[in-house]
Amino acid sequence: MQMKLKRQDIIFYLVIGYVLLAGGWWSYLLYIKNEDAQNAKKELLWYKMQEDGLEDHQVYLESATYTKLEDRYTRQRWMILGEGLVLLILTVFGISKIYKSRQKEVALAEQQRNFLLSITHELKSPIAAIKLILQTFQRRKLSEEQTNLLTNNALQDTERLHQLVKDLLLAARVDGGYQYAFEEVDFLSIVTYCIQDAAPKFAGQIELETVEEYVYMQHGDASTLTSIVLNLIENAIKYAKDSEIIKVTLNTTKDNCVFSVIDNGIGISKTEKEKVFDKFYRVGSEETRQAKGTGLGLYIVKQVVNAHKGNITIKDNTPQGTIFCVTLPLK
Repeated sequence: MQMKLKRQDIIFYLVIGYVLLAGGWWSYLLYIKNEDAQNAKKELLWYKMQEDGLEDHQVYLESATYTKLEDRYTRQRWMILGEGLVLLILTVFGISKIYKSRQKEVALAEQQRNFLLSITHELKSPIAAIKLILQTFQRRKLSEEQTNLLTNNALQDTERLHQLVKDLLLAARVDGGYQYAFEEVDFLSIVTYCIQDAAPKFAGQIELETVEEYVYMQHGDASTLTSIVLNLIENAIKYAKDSEIIKVTLNTTKDNCVFSVIDNGIGISKTEKEKVFDKFYRVGSEETRQAKGTGLGLYIVKQVVNAHKGNITIKDNTPQGTIFCVTLPLK
């Protein structure tokens, strides 16, 4: 893949270089030919005037015929220069557009490669764990305590697979024109449910701060809103697993509800803040990364927030960590 891309890039730059050199060369030749033609006609005009008996060269230079000839070739000179400049500007503009498109293709190819690596790991690990547990049940007689422990582990791995499949399906659906079931929903109930669902996955405490008794959205899709909240909380758990607390806040203004997930984890650099919502994007190298995931969670969050006519921002927490802030319209 790398060699193929490199070979294509070499061919691309060779073609562009040839176009620029050819365009510059032909513009130069046209300019020279224009100068030669002008000089030849000036000499011809001077000889003709000499034959007519004119000896004063200054009179020749000030004659209407000479002035007209000079004006015509000056216009042609500027036309050649202008067309050459336009060609250069359009070529450079086209190169920049093609280059940016090329860079996007390369970045997408790298993201897809990372996705395949991560999805392979995400599928392989729980399947291998469940298989090992089932083989243990089959080959050994276990105590009730051991059976319960292995059963709980198998259920956790099954839930991990279930969540992965849900993310994959939801990502495909929001890409392909997902039909949102908009209705009146209590967003506070959704947030409360998601905190309860995610709490067993976090060693610390997930704390909800709100003064609201209910937060009704007149135009919300309960299923995808649940996905937003779960993804943001689980993202905080993933990158702030050593923290003692993850704070979730929910407040309302006149027209909006504002939902935030605040952690004290590793934080997100300024460069990565612009990329984390891209499909398949994950921080770091897939070969060395320890955090689990597919790079779809925040992409899904962004798509769902946009579908609800909302907005999501990322801020730095103090002294460290990240704040994801989602603003959604109530009406």
